[in-house]
Amino acid sequence: MLRMFFCTDVHGSEVCFRKFLSAGRVYEASVVIMGGDCTGKMIIPLVSDGNGGYHCSWSGGDVDVHSPEELEELERQIQNNGLYPARMNQEERDRLQTDPELLGGLFSQLMAETLRRWLALAEERLHDSGQRVIFTPGNDDEWAVDDVLRESSFVESPEGTITRVGGQHEMLSLGWANPTPWDTPRECSEEELRAKIDALASQIEDMENAIFNIHVPPWGTGLDNAPELEDGASRVKRGGSIMKPVGSTAVRDAILEYQPLLSLHGHIHESRGVQRLGKTVVINPGSAYSDWTLQGVIVDLEDHQVARFVPTTG
Repeated sequence: MLRMFFCTDVHGSEVCFRKFLSAGRVYEASVVIMGGDCTGKMIIPLVSDGNGGYHCSWSGGDVDVHSPEELEELERQIQNNGLYPARMNQEERDRLQTDPELLGGLFSQLMAETLRRWLALAEERLHDSGQRVIFTPGNDDEWAVDDVLRESSFVESPEGTITRVGGQHEMLSLGWANPTPWDTPRECSEEELRAKIDALASQIEDMENAIFNIHVPPWGTGLDNAPELEDGASRVKRGGSIMKPVGSTAVRDAILEYQPLLSLHGHIHESRGVQRLGKTVVINPGSAYSDWTLQGVIVDLEDHQVARFVPTTG
């Protein structure tokens, strides 16, 4: 039997990543997978007052700290929320506000530094554990993420390939998504997404034992329901609680055609759940990273059988 732990969409949360490092031991899983969207979305400038103190605006308010200990605690809280703290003076802050290229460069630098630190910590903590550690990117992750992941000799990143897990199970990994209102790095049409899936699926030898690790969930399954947005905007409708499916029809059709044993997804944080599409068990563990909570799922696989699946929260 193969026991896997799968989670996704931690979006740079330091506390969720550190919980991930413990998940294999806690849940007795031999393979632990960090699915797509592992990086953060925003820089929080910490502006020096010139006297050893720092000021920042985040989480709906202004914060001032006056000692090294307070500064470190503030940085820790920002990192736990999946954001990147950056110390700077007022002049540097002003330049960032007026120079998008400079801002983008700093973001990429902080993202890469954080991910490298995570990979080093994973190797330090888990190198002798016997666990197999897999990271795959998602649609929100910049292309530089792939380069950083490839630097690790311990953490595997099988994006866009077929890899074997547990000997008899082949896993297809794809971090792309159908179009979103946010124009994220890895988006394409449904036709292009289906072509990418087909190209990989053609390499699978035993589809009845296969795993699909595709970031975007299949359309209309209840695993892809997101809040309705304002027309022509990326904002949730004010006062609205209407949820609608936003997943991929290409992913749904591919699952129904190929019928892998298991299909793992993320992307839509609010739609945690398990469904079946034909013979395939389809799972989205959801994401609550902003609450410092790691949501995941334990899956036990046997030959041609999903023996057990257990959602986790910790």
